[in-house]
Amino acid sequence: MATAEVVVVGGGLVGVTAALLLAKGGIPVTVLDPVTPLPARDSPYDLRTFALTPASQRIFDRVQVWSALEAERIAHFSAMEVWDASQPQRLHFAASPAAADTLGYVVEQANLFVAMNAQLQRSPLITGIAGQVSSVTPTPAACVLGLADGREVRASVVLGCDGGASPLRDLCGIAYSERDYRQTAIVANVITELPHGAVARQRFLDTGPLAFLPLPPAALSAVVWTATDDHATWARDCTEAEFCADLTRAFDARLGAVLSSSRRVVFPLWRRHAARYCQDRVALLGDAAHVIHPLAGQGLNLGLLDAAALAEILIAADRSAREHPQSLLRRYARWRRGENLAMLTVTEQLNRLFGTRQPVISKLRGVGLALTERLPVIKHLLAAYAMGERGEVPASARRRLE
Repeated sequence: MATAEVVVVGGGLVGVTAALLLAKGGIPVTVLDPVTPLPARDSPYDLRTFALTPASQRIFDRVQVWSALEAERIAHFSAMEVWDASQPQRLHFAASPAAADTLGYVVEQANLFVAMNAQLQRSPLITGIAGQVSSVTPTPAACVLGLADGREVRASVVLGCDGGASPLRDLCGIAYSERDYRQTAIVANVITELPHGAVARQRFLDTGPLAFLPLPPAALSAVVWTATDDHATWARDCTEAEFCADLTRAFDARLGAVLSSSRRVVFPLWRRHAARYCQDRVALLGDAAHVIHPLAGQGLNLGLLDAAALAEILIAADRSAREHPQSLLRRYARWRRGENLAMLTVTEQLNRLFGTRQPVISKLRGVGLALTERLPVIKHLLAAYAMGERGEVPASARRRLE
């Protein structure tokens, strides 16, 4: 039987970030994950990208991941434009001067994985075990994880970072609520007639939001288009010319014509939220705890804040407290579940609000956008939340005052 102080189940972005943060704080960690190859990189840019907040950038900087990224493949955006397809009003957000004119970053999945795995290999306090958890047995002194091949791992603390389907969550018997949005996301990279100007843009259609996120080339954008299931299937299978023409219309030719597109990938959208974030010695983080609608681009950002919050709590505690961590994990659950539930609720209600075709509600949406555009205080507050700088922010994610 292998023994570890902290076991992270899941070697994805949230799990590795949690491991790196804990190791940075002097806590030895074992990462338990099936052996999987690094994700293949699409050419010339990944289809799987993440819009990262400045708070997430600071977390990655804390564990030396940010400096290990291929910097020339990172897109910075300094502004965001939002509008409703049924109304003329537009809402503009800009980064505050304190944020060094950066509202967010667009980073490819492969770029992140390569940098994070390099840091993982360099840490003397992190070990890896290849395997799949098949049983969870709590004891008074530890949590024993049974692996599919018969081995066992004994840990004081177990962090569940194994994704939205989370076998660990199910093995622990932690219930979760689930809702099918009956929407499908279409993902592609496109070249447009006009440059994006380092601005992220989102247009709300009746079927859901359509986002264009800037990539480093001036005319290349990552598209996330929330559509009906039938339209998404058509968009995946139609010709490139048909897709480009349809996308140009849907985006109101905001960047001129869409000239070319990569292959299109589609995936169904669900909402999931764990009934509780901890049980005995196990805590859930990231998608294992919450799966959110992509309209606000906050999925990974919330998971990184989970990792930073839990690492902060465990590092501040002494060794004897971590040997009996139940109260520490409950503190984490109280901290992060409320924050995540608020973001889940806001994104879900926005999706419903902008998806309705009722004329009265449509008119009220326009009034709300126009009013918000004229009130800088509200705009700055919304931008601060979008940048991960409001609420109870972990120390590693906070902006450092000069």
